[in-house]
Amino acid sequence: MKRNMKNLLFLTILSTAVFFGCRKDTEIKCKNYVSVHFNNHVSGNDILFDTLAYTNAAGELFSFSILKYYVSHVTLVQDNGNKVELYAHELIDEANELSTFLDRIEIPEGHYTTIEFNLGVDSIHNHSGDQVGDLDPINGMIWTWNTGYIFYKHEGNFISSTSGSAQPLVYHYGTDNGLLSLALPISMHAFNSNHSIRIDFDINKAYGVNGVLIPFTNNNNHQSVSVDDLPWINKMKDNFGQSFGASVFTFE
Repeated sequence: MKRNMKNLLFLTILSTAVFFGCRKDTEIKCKNYVSVHFNNHVSGNDILFDTLAYTNAAGELFSFSILKYYVSHVTLVQDNGNKVELYAHELIDEANELSTFLDRIEIPEGHYTTIEFNLGVDSIHNHSGDQVGDLDPINGMIWTWNTGYIFYKHEGNFISSTSGSAQPLVYHYGTDNGLLSLALPISMHAFNSNHSIRIDFDINKAYGVNGVLIPFTNNNNHQSVSVDDLPWINKMKDNFGQSFGASVFTFE
């Protein structure tokens, strides 16, 4: 059901993009638009809350009660090196599906080869005091002004491989050390056309599928603010770097 609702919402947005297109057989210069959708999943499986439905690379069952993360400075790069920033700071909240679909933006014509973004909040905004919008503290994604924002928050439960019982899972990833810059290859030619870029985020890759294994047993509570958390931050950062991929959908 959730997959069907996602597909319906995705198709609605795409059909709106087509509606705002224009005919190529006129002399009127048409505009180019792009939107971005963050598609979160676990090895291709939809995310359902409060159910131990997923197995990580260590063979442990786990669940979600919260899944949120920040992306910042989402930027398109043309083949000539020109850059077009689309969004400054966006909070992706799996519990709020609309937050995973970012606004449609007009872009210059040209061929785009890369989409860049940060996982997290840049160092200036990370310690800038009271802010609004997606950076508002009301969103529950900040420790203190000194420590900064939680870049990635996963809370839920898991089944321990040692005791076999359910235990809480609390992963609050952040601090300036955790800021990660990503550059994903795309091929998008904007000429009198509308586009949607889907960013796929595989949570299981963040925990060690094809990367550094991060088991939950005896490793299930991290707040990033302790020196002891630094090895975990570095492992997560390495894994996040290969957890995202991009696909382009074009409608002329």
